[in-house]
Amino acid sequence: MNNFVTYLSSAPVVLLLTVSLLSGLLIEINRFYPDPLIFS
Repeated sequence: MNNFVTYLSSAPVVLLLTVSLLSGLLIEINRFYPDPLIFS
């Protein structure tokens, strides 16, 4: 169990969660505002 907790707090898992969150946020922003360059 101690090794599993160490694995979950390691850098690749944190990086994967961060990249997943940012890519999901970018997809949702592009879904609601498809091309922000049009509005300027």
